[in-house]
Amino acid sequence: MQAERVRTYAAAAAVPALMVILAHLAYAWEQHPSSADRQTTAFGHGIGLAVVLAAVLAAGRVAQWLEGASARLWPGVVGVVGTIAVLAHLADDWSAGSAAVRSVSILLEHLAAFALVALAAWAAGRAEARGRHP
Repeated sequence: MQAERVRTYAAAAAVPALMVILAHLAYAWEQHPSSADRQTTAFGHGIGLAVVLAAVLAAGRVAQWLEGASARLWPGVVGVVGTIAVLAHLADDWSAGSAAVRSVSILLEHLAAFALVALAAWAAGRAEARGRHP
């Protein structure tokens, strides 16, 4: 597959997905008059937007790899998806309330998760390099 097609397909999939998520958010927003319910609804849809972003960024890494602009594919994909997953989880913890925002342990747990993502990306790069050079 050509890099241009990967970018085109990613954009062709992302734009309608974003429109559906935003349209559903607008619909759900009107169904919930209380600000707490609206905040929860908006947060859930924000996670959906983050998933679309992760998919588009991963597709961009694939396109770079297909063009030869990147020697390895998997470290970038693992890094992008893992980082957005950790950030989404951190946002979910912080949306739980003010006690979670002040919690140092939540911050440390997510810093450890970022370290694990970095380790996984590094390991993916090593495995991919070993696969190319037996």
